[in-house]
This record gives sequence, C-alpha cells and structure tokens, in this order.
Amino acid sequence: MQEVQMYQIKEVKEKDAEVIQFVMNMRNELFPMLEKNQLSVDLLHFNEHYVQAKGAAFFAAVTENQQVIGTIGLYAYDGRFHALKKRYEHKTAAEIVKCYVDPAYRRLGIGQQLLKAVEQFAQNHFYDTLYLHTHPFLPGAIPFWISQGFIERLAEQDEPWNTLHMDRKIQPVVM
Repeated sequence: MQEVQMYQIKEVKEKDAEVIQFVMNMRNELFPMLEKNQLSVDLLHFNEHYVQAKGAAFFAAVTENQQVIGTIGLYAYDGRFHALKKRYEHKTAAEIVKCYVDPAYRRLGIGQQLLKAVEQFAQNHFYDTLYLHTHPFLPGAIPFWISQGFIERLAEQDEPWNTLHMDRKIQPVVM
C-alpha cells in the first residue's frame, strides 16, 4: 500500500489524456476479456458525454503531483439494460460509471470521497436515485457499494459478467 499522500477530488472539465489513460489501464486490468485498445463510447466522446451533457460529470482523485489515483463518472440513466426496463425514470435516476481506485490507494477513503462528489452533483441536478452495476469478479466492489448503502436489485446470470444491479436513494451529503 502506498504511503498516504494528499489528494484532491476535481471535476474533469475537458478530455484529459492522463484521466483517460488511468481509466483504460484500470479497465484493462479489471476486464481482461475486453478489447485492450478500444475506447468506450463515453471516453471516445468524453467532452460531449461528461462536459457538455446536462446532468453529467466526471471526477478524478489526483495527488499533489497530479497523478490520477481514482475516477468516477455520472450521467442520467438511459435505460440501456433491458432487464431493468421501466425500473428507473430517465429524468430522476443517475448512473455511476467508471468508479476505479488505483489498487495501491484502496481502503484510504478515496472511493467514498469520489462517491460524495457525484452525489453532491446529482443532488444539484435533481436526481433522486443513484444506480450502478458491478460484477462479482471485481475485487471489493460489492462490499464497498453495500457499505455505502446500495441495495442489490437484480443479479443477472449473464456469464462471464454475472452483472449485479444496485441502487439507493440519494442521501444528503455532508462535506
């Protein structure tokens, strides 16, 4: 584990090569079954997806020397999972995406601080529900989200993913 360094959570206001590289490195490590060099649509069109889109944002945890050590994104849930059809109102549910913390910096509260940032953003944009999906093979993911008050809503049997859909109502944020 790294020595605890000072870090800050910042909103990423434009496509940032270091942030994109961090997300891709984490994605490649955690999802070896995916194409290594292919950017997902949201990263490929980062500015349109997170910066210019109303009700969307992307945050990064960065050290004093600007090393990216964590990320999280948020946008309006778009109904993309057929299994959740009609579960969430598109206007009031926000989806958490790309929540990654560098393994060397885990269990230091960085994930909680990233979650607080998106929750504050979500409150300011009148969302009432935070939705996310995760997978059992991601180290520590399910216990983390449960510890943050998320409730398991649907476990799909979609090998190799076994996608777990979770949500919670937005709680007041204390900064």
